[in-house]
Amino acid sequence: MSYHSPIVVQSILAGVDKSAAEATPVCEALGPLDTLIRLIRRTTGAESVMVQFEGDMPQPIRLGRECLEVPLMRRGKRIGALRCFGTAFTPEADSLMQEFAALIVEQNDLSAQAHVDALTGALTRRAFADDMERLVSTYRRSGVACSLIMFDLDHFKKINDTYGHQAGDAVLRAVGRLVKRELRAEDRFGRLGGEEFGVLIAAGIETATEIGERLRQAIAAAVVDGFEEIRVTASLGVAGCDIEIDSATALMSVADQRLYSAKRTGRDKLCTGPSRTRAIPLC
Repeated sequence: MSYHSPIVVQSILAGVDKSAAEATPVCEALGPLDTLIRLIRRTTGAESVMVQFEGDMPQPIRLGRECLEVPLMRRGKRIGALRCFGTAFTPEADSLMQEFAALIVEQNDLSAQAHVDALTGALTRRAFADDMERLVSTYRRSGVACSLIMFDLDHFKKINDTYGHQAGDAVLRAVGRLVKRELRAEDRFGRLGGEEFGVLIAAGIETATEIGERLRQAIAAAVVDGFEEIRVTASLGVAGCDIEIDSATALMSVADQRLYSAKRTGRDKLCTGPSRTRAIPLC
C-alpha cells in the first residue's frame, strides 16, 4: 500500500470555475501543497493544477484546455503526475514544472514521516481520522461507498507479559507488514492505539467484509520473525456508510461495537452488519 499524506490524499484542482469545483472533490486546509499550487499557477500561467498520486481516486480532466504534464518521481520510479491546464503558458513552464514536481514529492515524503507510525508502517490515528473524514464527506456529497474495518489483536497483553515487549513489537511489525501486503492501493491502514487498528475501504460493506475476513485469516497464519512460537489472532468489526451511518464518528462507533461483539463471542472472528442487497450475519 502506498502512503498518501493528508495534503495529497486526492487529486487537487486549484483555480477551477464554480461548475468544475462542484463536480470535483477539493481538499481543504492544504497547507504547503496549497502554497505550491498557487506558485505553479502564478509562474506557469496555468488556470488550474492537478496533483495525482498513484492509488488516488481518478479525477476528471478539464476539456478545452491545453495540458502540460510532468511525472512525479521517487528514486527513479513514477509515483504520480503533476498536470497544468490553461490556454497560454509561460515559455519556462516546462522547466518550472519539473522543479515543482520535485518539491511536491519532497513535501509528500516529509509529511509521510510525520503521519506514519514508525513501528507498523500504518498511518497515525490523526492522519487516519483525516482520511476517514474525507471519505465520509465524499459519501455524503456524491454517494461513493465507504466502509471501515476495525480490528484488535487478541490477548496482546499476554504476549507482552509472557515473551516481553520486544516480542510484542515484533508482532506489531509482522501484522503491519501483512496487512499492507493484503490491501489495495486505494485502501488506508491506520494504527488507532496500542494493538488496535483500522482499515478504510472505498467500497461497500460486502467488499469490506470480504477484505476483513481475508485479513483475519492472514493474521491467524502469520509467522513472527524471531518468535515463531507465537500465534496471533484478531477480532474484527466492519461498518459501512449508509443513511443512518453518515458521519466519521458514527462509522467508527458502529465498527467498534461490532469489534467488541467479536471479542465477547469468542475472538478470532469478524462481526459485520446488513448490506443493502442481502443480510450478512452479525458474527
